[in-house]
Amino acid sequence: MKISIQVVHKLRKITGIGIMDCKKALIQSNGDIENAIHILRKKGEKIAIDRFFHHMKDGALIASVNSDHSYGTIIGISCETDFLSKSPEFLNFLSILSKQSLLFNTKIDFLRSSYNEYDSVQKMIINKMGVVGEKLEFKIFEKVDSSFVMNYTHNTNKIATLVGFSNRVNRSIAKDIAMHIAAMNPIAINEKQIPSSLMNKEIDIIKCQIQKENKSDFIKNKIIEGRIQKFILENTLMNQKFVKDSKITVGEYLGKYDKNLRINLFKRVSI
Repeated sequence: MKISIQVVHKLRKITGIGIMDCKKALIQSNGDIENAIHILRKKGEKIAIDRFFHHMKDGALIASVNSDHSYGTIIGISCETDFLSKSPEFLNFLSILSKQSLLFNTKIDFLRSSYNEYDSVQKMIINKMGVVGEKLEFKIFEKVDSSFVMNYTHNTNKIATLVGFSNRVNRSIAKDIAMHIAAMNPIAINEKQIPSSLMNKEIDIIKCQIQKENKSDFIKNKIIEGRIQKFILENTLMNQKFVKDSKITVGEYLGKYDKNLRINLFKRVSI
């Protein structure tokens, strides 16, 4: 199968792996980038698990919550240039839409809703395209409802998070957790919430890596068990080392504040 140089470069950009290795993996996967990444990881290449990547070349994200922190949204708009995505005009426009998005539960309802003199938010975005001279597209709409919701938008506007707690919590503590999620990109809150398809794929990768080693089956199985446990600890929110204090886990950090406090859900979006 012939693989285009554009696809090879795309895989190289995602993984940081050499061009020839990327090309070989793509040939094995019949051009499927996700499977090519899986093949490279099975060979032992260290590639981060990109779990919530949204394919927006340029654009920006923002997370907002309502006044009593009972719900929040993450929205994202794509544009054509990095220059525009960082401009105050674009980010202010995104902020206006973000506040309006809090009134709606779905992307479709939000885009169809009227805003000031505009018949719909979609028409408002189209009008803005004429002002900025670039194609704009409303790409992302995520909503979280919980007893207490905290938002965090990284200062680059390329990562945004929402986290829902079981009850009201000190805002600075809630913000710490939202920032931790942005920085450490957990797969799930705990082991039980890791998707089985992802867990099975990771186990397959670990087993393929270990089989190459010249060790007894008993030792290999022990190593496999250890690596699976390490994967769980490093990728589940409650077991991750807290980004502000690596001596404790996120679960221990929350436990210091309130042993009954639980994280119900979280959303993390990156571009």
